[in-house]
Amino acid sequence: MISSDHPFDQAILLVPAESGTYSGHTSEHYWNAISPFGGTTVATLLQAMLQHPHRLGDPLSMTVNFAGPIRQGEFTVQATVARSGRSTQHWQMEIRQAGDEQPVVTGTAVFAVRRDTWSDTEATLPDAAPPTALARYEPPTKVPFLQMYDMRYADCDPLAGGADSTTQCWISDVPPRRLDFPSIAAYCDSFVPRLFVRKGGARPISTVTLSINFHVDSAALAQQHGRHAFGKARANAFNGGYYDQEGQLWAEDGTLLATTHQLVWFRE
Repeated sequence: MISSDHPFDQAILLVPAESGTYSGHTSEHYWNAISPFGGTTVATLLQAMLQHPHRLGDPLSMTVNFAGPIRQGEFTVQATVARSGRSTQHWQMEIRQAGDEQPVVTGTAVFAVRRDTWSDTEATLPDAAPPTALARYEPPTKVPFLQMYDMRYADCDPLAGGADSTTQCWISDVPPRRLDFPSIAAYCDSFVPRLFVRKGGARPISTVTLSINFHVDSAALAQQHGRHAFGKARANAFNGGYYDQEGQLWAEDGTLLATTHQLVWFRE
């Protein structure tokens, strides 16, 4: 169980109930417009599996589907092992709230024990100024969760508008916190929405589904001592009221931490 007093650790704090079931509570610090920040929700699901007594290995991938808004207050997380092998383990998870017969969030995940094999990383950390040389970005709206992240853009004003949705930025927790799997998962949803980048301002949006592939195990993550990650994100297409967003996340030393992809509903 998490014992840290950091607001993020408190936001993803889960209390065991029945086997594979945990109870949690939304955090005012990580509240978005009408529901919790999606990155915190993903991190909460991941935390349920990380503290599960039957966990095998480390997270390899996960996909989270946002079926409905989470109301302020208590919720229940169910994390179930669907199948285990010698080196991989498949999970199913969901979040429910009292008074709603259907889950508000569903998802699947794969954990694995990585083997010592030939390795190579083609994705490289972009050449950018260090975080200490860049100013912290001040978002125009005071949405609570935005105050919990220190974002330092290396290439542009993310709300300037234009024909290219690519942004690059350093990301860290407020206050600073060491990188771990839950924070990496949350960072993967912290990018300014691609629609905002293209249109130069906020529009009604809602993430439908988000996937993350983790490229480090716990041993490699333990070697990281920096408090920042570098993220690069872009979209491929906007059509029919939906757009995608793909991103890459590196540690300060150039280690590729995760790659992510999500599909977002929008209205204009």
